Amino acid sequence: MKKAVFYLPAVLLTALFCGSALSGGSETIQTAAWFTLLLLWCGGFLLSRRVIWGAFCGAAPGLLLIWQGMHSSRLLCAELPIGLALLLFFMFCVCAVYQKS
Repeated sequence: MKKAVFYLPAVLLTALFCGSALSGGSETIQTAAWFTLLLLWCGGFLLSRRVIWGAFCGAAPGLLLIWQGMHSSRLLCAELPIGLALLLFFMFCVCAVYQKS
């Protein structure tokens, strides 16, 4: 498995946040979102170094998104499926890192 795969969620969400920051100004992105990006980058870095504990850094934003999605009053919320996808991705990464070590 290529080490660049571990950075996939961080790269995608960085592109999304930077695009929305460019269109609406950097004030449109909350501080928690920047902290989430930092956790995703740290998780990708640790997993690429074969440290299994790096998956907890990536799973934390997924759990936060699931929690936000379950407490949302909107009918269609995107947080829940994105959080589940993040959790499944990092569970797959833990299995891949564990098999290599």
